[in-house]
Amino acid sequence: MTGNKDKMQWFRDARFGMFIHWGIYAIPAQGEWAMYRNNWDYDYYEQFAKRFNPVDFDPEYWAELAWNAGMRYVVFTTKHHDGFCMFDSKYTDFKITNTPYGRDITVELVKAFRTRGLKIGFYHSLVDWRHPHFIPDPEHPDWKRGEHDFSNRDIKIHREYLYNSVRQLLTEYGKIDLLFFDYTSKYKTSAEWDAEKLLELVYSLQPEIIVNDRLTYEKGEQILWDYCTPEVAVPNRPVEINGKVYDWETCMTMNANWGYCATDKAFKSSQTILETLVKCASLNGNLLLNVGPDALGQIPAENVKIMRRLATWMQRGAESIHGTGQASFKTPYGLTYTQNGKNIYLHLFTPPMGDIILPKLNGKIKNITVLGDGSDVPIITNWGTELLGNREARIRPPLGLPPMSILKINLE
Repeated sequence: MTGNKDKMQWFRDARFGMFIHWGIYAIPAQGEWAMYRNNWDYDYYEQFAKRFNPVDFDPEYWAELAWNAGMRYVVFTTKHHDGFCMFDSKYTDFKITNTPYGRDITVELVKAFRTRGLKIGFYHSLVDWRHPHFIPDPEHPDWKRGEHDFSNRDIKIHREYLYNSVRQLLTEYGKIDLLFFDYTSKYKTSAEWDAEKLLELVYSLQPEIIVNDRLTYEKGEQILWDYCTPEVAVPNRPVEINGKVYDWETCMTMNANWGYCATDKAFKSSQTILETLVKCASLNGNLLLNVGPDALGQIPAENVKIMRRLATWMQRGAESIHGTGQASFKTPYGLTYTQNGKNIYLHLFTPPMGDIILPKLNGKIKNITVLGDGSDVPIITNWGTELLGNREARIRPPLGLPPMSILKINLE
């Protein structure tokens, strides 16, 4: 079902992507679940589409910001659970081209990001709160309002709409590298979407595309994904299901919301984000970091500030992320390795207290430098070696290293 495994290589090399949650929910500025949380009816919510006019949208700027921050792919919300399409859908009038903005935002974004060199991913919600034949569950606004009898609905009609939308997205926007379906709730099964048939359609239209794991809630015998998505968490080990190791990606927000929320100021530090990125790469995983643009099409200033800090770090640290994965050697206590071939990258989230003991590397090291400035890191052989364990090596990093420094260990 998943086709050629080589199609995953760009994903492994990238390690870092940009998630964009954007839609008419940016107008009330309360996050992407605002309709559900506020119990707004459909007529009230649809009024936001008549006001949506993101005149400041600048996809070239967004792409440059992402690239400089070290991101190598984008995942854009073509439709969230509210049913509003950020592309020129042929199958609904509830779409971006029927707003005052009037243009197909997805076309503009894809062109800009593809030109800058990023791979293109589409997020598309399986859930549709607005579609009259989607079968609600307890995570749906109608159910929350007390409606529980949906015998008059025909899931096949919604499924046809879903398939037609996916077909349009995968035929009218050029090569699409990734498809992020969201989501099969714990109250449903993959049969809701006839997942195997849907995947057959996806792979027939874009043979090299990779698809996430959210067509199914339970991870059983049937494989319905190319990669896994352990949201807002970093696993303790590479992801393994039923004895098989999978590529994976965790998506995370910079604050507490995915869609734009004007009152949410709980932004994480750039160091926290970088530590998370390093941990992901060290376990053969990716980080998909979210931004939620506002109603005018601007990425909020705090997001921009964080991404520029990431860009500064990437000027010296990018090679310790892109193309790396889990190291083949035991990591020193409390520290983190990434590895690419004969290069091991030792990540110092905080400056070291003193010398560092490297397990199993004595006699295997060609040289060690500080990544970024090339400063030499000596191996100490004239003192303190009497207590070293089997094949341990003692190294002495320079004094005064800043947080998030990296030592590059080049192996023989």
